[in-house]
Amino acid sequence: MELARRKGRMAAVFLAAMMTVSALLTGCGGDDAAGTPDSAQDSSAESTADESRADEGADAGASGSTEKTKLTMVTYLGNPSRDALIQELVADLNIELEIISPPADQAQQKISTMLQSGQGIDIVEVDSVPVTHISNGFIEPLNSYVEGWEDWGSVSEFLKAQLTSYDGNVYSIPYGVYERALFYRKDWFEEKNLSVPGTWEELYNTAVELTDPSQNRYGYSFRGGAGTTGFLQMTILSFADPEKVDIAVPFISRDSRSVYLQPEAAEAMNFYKKLYEDGSHPDSIAWGYAEMVEAFYSGTTAMLIQDPEVIATCEEYMEEGTWDVAPLPVGPSGRALFPAGFAGWGIASSSQNKEAAWEVIKALSSVEGNTTFCKNNGNIPIHTTAQEDPFFSEGYYGCYIDMAADPDSYVGYVDGGENRFATEEELEQLNQFGPAADPAVQAMLLGQTTPEECAEALASFYSWSQDSEWVKERFAQ
Repeated sequence: MELARRKGRMAAVFLAAMMTVSALLTGCGGDDAAGTPDSAQDSSAESTADESRADEGADAGASGSTEKTKLTMVTYLGNPSRDALIQELVADLNIELEIISPPADQAQQKISTMLQSGQGIDIVEVDSVPVTHISNGFIEPLNSYVEGWEDWGSVSEFLKAQLTSYDGNVYSIPYGVYERALFYRKDWFEEKNLSVPGTWEELYNTAVELTDPSQNRYGYSFRGGAGTTGFLQMTILSFADPEKVDIAVPFISRDSRSVYLQPEAAEAMNFYKKLYEDGSHPDSIAWGYAEMVEAFYSGTTAMLIQDPEVIATCEEYMEEGTWDVAPLPVGPSGRALFPAGFAGWGIASSSQNKEAAWEVIKALSSVEGNTTFCKNNGNIPIHTTAQEDPFFSEGYYGCYIDMAADPDSYVGYVDGGENRFATEEELEQLNQFGPAADPAVQAMLLGQTTPEECAEALASFYSWSQDSEWVKERFAQ
């Protein structure tokens, strides 16, 4: 997930496309449906709790009350514009909300420290399913809250399945989903009478056709620096045999071996290297997010695969009609796989005002509140009903409708899904993957190692998979 520019527009109805695969995501985390309380309670106790919650929630939301409930929200992606938007969306509640937004490079550590101390935090912004915070008991389960929430029914089934995939409980309400699409220079394509590529092979051929170093023009905005592994991974999974891919744990194939050991992985790595060498700027070996995006909007590259937040950047820096957005290219498998990331709001277990905190989350997450938030923050809405809003179906966002109409070809996977089930010993190896992966991929791109050697290096961090009990259970081996 790239999060450099959040104030821009966003749109999509991509969530409908992924509902067909939501059942795969529940995995070993438990069979409890979302909204099921942690333990059974008799009907009398449930009734009393519901009435109490309703009364407290009404107090928190009552504009006639003279004293406001004070709450603290801590975010890791905050900025003044987004903070102001949040305040606007909860303005009708009888709540005084303080938003703490530490610097991005310190935010996660700050949040962990505050949660560990058990003081000073009511609402916390979390990325995906925060397994560490959950296992430490820092985050409150929201099951009993969502079961009585009228807008829960329109939340995407794909998201519900992801939210409950760890242990059957809901620990946060997402505020948006992040997907990828193909940005391209429409004017360059028209100059050469080229069609928008629909496959990875077509993308490569088009990139080569549009590359002209003498004009400082290159076909593709390659990311060879920090984060290159993430783009290699979506390429590998788009090449992989669909029968072997479990999108909930995408880097362990159904034969219990690492996806990097599959024959298609080496093929994908060879392709990735070829795309860098023949259709990308030489300096892109060191490009990260900022550089690859700037190369596109500044007129150096013709194509870019990125998150939809880049739409706002292109609208700011590029002339209307010179660029457009298209569905992702598919691989030899006939599918395009991409990381389906999300972030959301949770309640700290240590909060003394959980009911008021839920009122804030409910206001932010309602159909109206979430739609407004996503329009201004660069996210895909969590409610399937948002697709009825013309904002999400026109202009640059039309490609998401096209992808939603073909859920068999465009498939979101859970990036890091293995971490949700891994044992402590397995996690130790997985946690070493991130720091080691980008340098290994760079070495392969530069010809210092072969794609096969790179594949073996990446697979070594999953050496435990064939002996893992949860992997055996998941794939019934």
